[in-house]
Amino acid sequence: NVATSPDSNSVATVYWNTKSKDVYLLVNNLPQPPSDQQYQLWAIVDGQPVDAGVFDIQQSAGLLRMKNMPRAQIFAVTLEKRGGSTTPQGPMYVLGKVS
Repeated sequence: NVATSPDSNSVATVYWNTKSKDVYLLVNNLPQPPSDQQYQLWAIVDGQPVDAGVFDIQQSAGLLRMKNMPRAQIFAVTLEKRGGSTTPQGPMYVLGKVS
């Protein structure tokens, strides 16, 4: 959770295989966004956000395959314009350190 999240009940789980670099996302609880917006997963690598892919809530009936990530210290989910952004622009819903 993020203290400043627009929805404090927002939860997502990221599964990251550090050997294969595969990233999967499970949407536990995110509000339905407006039709002109999508959620975007970010990997934070050395303090810089790296696009890990966009996703829609309706496609999230299970694990979503996201972009492979060689390194990451933190994962975050923001709400962006449909198609995503090159850098995070929208509000952050979920943030979690890699453990």
